[in-house]
Amino acid sequence: MAKKIELLAPAGTYDAFLAAIENGADAVYLGGKLLNARAFAGNFDEEQLERALDYAHTRDTSIFLTMNTLVLDSEMQEAVEYAAKAYEMGVDAFIVQDVGLAANLKKLIPGITLHASTQMTIYSTEGIKAIEPLGFDRIVLARELNLEEVKSICGQTSLEIEVFVHGALCICVSGQCYMSSMIGGRSGNRGKCAQPCRMPYSIKRDGNDIGSGYLISPKDICYIDHLAELVAGGVTSLKIEGRMKSPEYVASVVGTYRKYLDLIYETKGISDSKKGIHKVSQEDRHKLLQSFNRGGFSKGYLLGKTGPEMMAYEKPKNWGTPLGSVVTQDKSTNSVLIKLENTLGMGDGIEIWSGSKFQESPGGIITKIVKDKKLVRKAHKGDTVWVSVIKGNVGKGSRVYKTSDKEMLEQAAATYSKGSRKSPIKANFTMKYGQVPVLNLQDAYGNTASAAGEQFPQKAVNKPLTKERILEQLKKMGTTPFYIMDINLDIDEDAVIPISELNNIRRSAAEQLEQKRILSFKKELTNFDKSTLNSILYFPGNVQKKNKDKKISAIFYDYPDKMGFGDLDIDRVYLPFTEIMGNEKLQMAEKLRGAGKEVFAYIPAVIRGNYTELFKKNLQKVSAHVDGFLAGSPAVFEIIQEKLGNIVPIVGDFTMNIINSYSLNKLNELGFSGGTLSCELNLSQIIEMDYPQNFDTELVVYGKIPVMTSEYCPVGGSVGKCEPQKCDKLCKSGVYKLSDRKGAEFLVKSDCVDCRSTIFNSNALFAPELSEQISKTGIDYIRLSFVDETEKDIHDICSLYRSLQRQGKITPNMGDVIERIKALGFTRGHLQKGV
Repeated sequence: MAKKIELLAPAGTYDAFLAAIENGADAVYLGGKLLNARAFAGNFDEEQLERALDYAHTRDTSIFLTMNTLVLDSEMQEAVEYAAKAYEMGVDAFIVQDVGLAANLKKLIPGITLHASTQMTIYSTEGIKAIEPLGFDRIVLARELNLEEVKSICGQTSLEIEVFVHGALCICVSGQCYMSSMIGGRSGNRGKCAQPCRMPYSIKRDGNDIGSGYLISPKDICYIDHLAELVAGGVTSLKIEGRMKSPEYVASVVGTYRKYLDLIYETKGISDSKKGIHKVSQEDRHKLLQSFNRGGFSKGYLLGKTGPEMMAYEKPKNWGTPLGSVVTQDKSTNSVLIKLENTLGMGDGIEIWSGSKFQESPGGIITKIVKDKKLVRKAHKGDTVWVSVIKGNVGKGSRVYKTSDKEMLEQAAATYSKGSRKSPIKANFTMKYGQVPVLNLQDAYGNTASAAGEQFPQKAVNKPLTKERILEQLKKMGTTPFYIMDINLDIDEDAVIPISELNNIRRSAAEQLEQKRILSFKKELTNFDKSTLNSILYFPGNVQKKNKDKKISAIFYDYPDKMGFGDLDIDRVYLPFTEIMGNEKLQMAEKLRGAGKEVFAYIPAVIRGNYTELFKKNLQKVSAHVDGFLAGSPAVFEIIQEKLGNIVPIVGDFTMNIINSYSLNKLNELGFSGGTLSCELNLSQIIEMDYPQNFDTELVVYGKIPVMTSEYCPVGGSVGKCEPQKCDKLCKSGVYKLSDRKGAEFLVKSDCVDCRSTIFNSNALFAPELSEQISKTGIDYIRLSFVDETEKDIHDICSLYRSLQRQGKITPNMGDVIERIKALGFTRGHLQKGV
């Protein structure tokens, strides 16, 4: 078979790191104290990081450092210096999202290995080609891809491909979620996601409630049954999610996946000749479920979209495994009588589902089990037992789940409590008369160590030192990270030395080899100092373009029927590509251009499947009737470049997460004609940015920001309970909104091309009082976004912003329009606070 696939494990703490190593991970990804997407995990300081690196490298394991958040201009120098220090410590690869950071790391640390984070929204070969110039060695694919797409990508690129196989699944395409950021200021792109997808929502159609639950909370994925297919498909690395999970979770999940990966290679991927897959035992399935699950596991998108099957509508947290049902309750003793369907032991955790929506379920750690009026430490399936302590109201027949299994947790902890993982080495031991004995050791990387004794061998008088005894002593590698897999002995007959001498030789050689192994992974950067850093992080040809007159653009995610665009007081119109490609809209585009307006075709960040085919098929035709394109992702940019070359301008949308000057410059180098700044920047940061010359920059100043893009459709899934594209276009039967606990309503727009959905923020970004400050930035265009406004509101908003541009401030005649728009619900977004 081909090179063995890598099993990549998460570690949020040092204990979780040990759990990953000792249970068979080939590589571990972890975060430092800076710029990682799990800011609330324990993470590793420099001392812990170096300790982990040394431990891993002596045990044939790699460490990847997550620097997978967006980096502000003010943070770039610190980020590069931190990466340089980690590189010298021996970090094997860096997982990066930010385009500007990736470009700087490649410039300053030429030998660095970069992995493109799943936050970069890479879902196709075109996306990979677009970012290849940045120097990435590996791509972490978007989690929305199916098996055939993964195989196709693996067959069309020389870069390493990494896929998620187990753990939490984001409902939004990674890198495209701004919901946490826009609602509460905690940006997922900055590692501080508050997980609004795990909150309860009701769904409304035309203002009427038609359902409620955890409507956008997906189950965790589990691909344990499909490892052989992924191995055969050419994937480089299988990734387990879970840097916020416990060490016991990491131990159990990694150990289980290790078991079946090894089985695949032992049997060449086929244990079941009919299906061509390995058979997973019920015991191992139970272990995975007991470790953590949300209503069971799903296949995610691996076998195609499944809609409701992948969702956990009832509860967003760990469900555990079914334990039984409530018979009755005794509140006086805080006890509950349960009919068991599974084993229950002292110290296990349970949860009782009372049946009330959106309320915490009674439960806790079991401290008392009574069976037939006798205390027991364990009860079994079929038993009826009293358990304590359970507080709260519990109804008869309520479902009971075991959320933690003490015995299993203890078994998992035992796997990493003592360092038992070792690397294979070869040994050669010489013991000759008239010479001091010598032990030579060599590892798989070519590192060697040699240790000699202090005494010459003597001829045995009574009991000779047998070869068997010598082998036995030399193989006692104790707490070292090695085991001897092959040893050659060259010894004179009847020669002996004290056992203590033999032990000292072995110990000294092993210690030397361990240090050599550790040092072999360390690196040294030359010509890396403050002056070099400053020269590379400076833009000699850039301008700040402050106080420049701004042009006005408007993007229409949707618009009223018979909307008149010609008399809008704006300079550029962005219309959806799928709208323009119709002959009627092509004519409209030409009329707008004739009226002096620029017309750009807007293509969203994600265009997999049918949309891609439509895009490629109609691109040449549409290009003849527009002035340019607004590309939502690198993949879109690459397709346009492949089909059209450089004949039309391509502007990068805010969905490309442009948050620093370095990203702007890199996009300019790659061939973009402009870029839209991230909606997570504040005005102070925008004012201080350096802008490339002859490159149009844009800032969204009005509108309901798209806060989620998802392959899951909340309308078809939670309302229709149907599989994608089997819902009879339910999404077109009304206006759908998700309403949260505070009454905020988020518009849901679904397309019928690929059953993909977009959720828009509840309030419109609107801050006319900041127009004077916006005028001081170096941007070229201010953008207005429209999705559900009336035609009158659209015209009034465009006129308002034109007046603000001309007069530089709010005047009394603008008051009525401003108050009317604010009354509809508004936010200043991050223009003042940032993330």
